Amino acid sequence: MPPPKIERPPVVGWDQWLATWARTGKPGPAKGSHVLFDGPTQSGKTVLARHMARLRSFVVVFGTKPVDGSLDDYLAEGYTRIEQWPPTKKQWKEGGWDNTEARFILWPKIKKREDLRAPRHREQYAKCLDDAFINGGWTLVIDEGLWISSRTGLNLGQQLADIAYGSASNGVSMYLLLQRPSGVPRVTWSSVMDAMLFHSGVTNDLRELASLGTYEPKAAIDAVKGLRGHSFLHLPCRGGAEWAITQVARP
Repeated sequence: MPPPKIERPPVVGWDQWLATWARTGKPGPAKGSHVLFDGPTQSGKTVLARHMARLRSFVVVFGTKPVDGSLDDYLAEGYTRIEQWPPTKKQWKEGGWDNTEARFILWPKIKKREDLRAPRHREQYAKCLDDAFINGGWTLVIDEGLWISSRTGLNLGQQLADIAYGSASNGVSMYLLLQRPSGVPRVTWSSVMDAMLFHSGVTNDLRELASLGTYEPKAAIDAVKGLRGHSFLHLPCRGGAEWAITQVARP
């Protein structure tokens, strides 16, 4: 008997995929939709998250490095860089922000190595997470999720887990970017409605991530293993949505 045929996701063009994601009524642009972006450095997950953040009205991006070209791309789109949370009235005004739209990068200046995990910087990220949790409505773009959550980094793992578990009903969306799920509290990366998976060769990671979706895990694993370049698998983690493979387009 021949082996059963493995279901494979359709390959769609970037414009078609993005239009489907942005369509009115879809979970993509809805408030309270957590999304996981998993893949190695330079895979395209940061560019993808930036594209998707354009569909949201209130966005905060966390910057944690001394220099980060991917955050410069956000600035080029008009985001306002701030070093403390909450933004001042002057920063809201100078950015042209109001009660219909606001886009900030919370990015304290890092002048020496010790600043990477300085308590004064950690406090600002924690304030932002707490404020979003209580007041709702924000999309939080958490790049370098392992660094932000790790005890050897900013040690905000519990706060991220609380956002993932308890804030979706308050209209908070978390866009969580990881190179690997290992080291990040499971509830943080498993409480998502969609996973954007780039190529990975780590078998244990693939098993964990594939199990999040609504499709046969083995089929999802095979799909991810076959990805190349900036292609990714959009794996829905909630009913009523369809998977697809596409390739991130720049800018």
